[in-house]
Amino acid sequence: MNLEAFMIEEKEEVIDYIASQRFKDKEGKPIAWKLRTITAKENDEIRKQCYKQIQVPGKRGQYRQDFDTSKYLEMLAEKCIVEPNLNDAKLQDFYHVMSAPDLLKEHLLKPAEYDDLVTKLQEINGYNLDEAVEEAKN
Repeated sequence: MNLEAFMIEEKEEVIDYIASQRFKDKEGKPIAWKLRTITAKENDEIRKQCYKQIQVPGKRGQYRQDFDTSKYLEMLAEKCIVEPNLNDAKLQDFYHVMSAPDLLKEHLLKPAEYDDLVTKLQEINGYNLDEAVEEAKN
């Protein structure tokens, strides 16, 4: 077996993405956002923060884990969006918000823009959403 075939240095991939037609440059062209991929380790760190313990009704002292998908997608967006910088204090002040997830939701006023963005973030990180939808149907 050729072990060198498995010795690959993964490089962060950064792509341009038009998140909204509302943000335009001086020539009137939509401004592309910069999105980056994350590693499996970074993804695990995000996922661990999205589990919460919920008490099982009628079972004292018993809990089950629940995964907060909305929180996961917010944290994924914060980690993957390079530009605009969602943690920029001046940008947050302009929109009167105090967090990256709130700023993102102020930027992308239309629900479809936000949904399209998080779909793109999952896609660039290797999730095949078509297969997931097909699997959910079965």
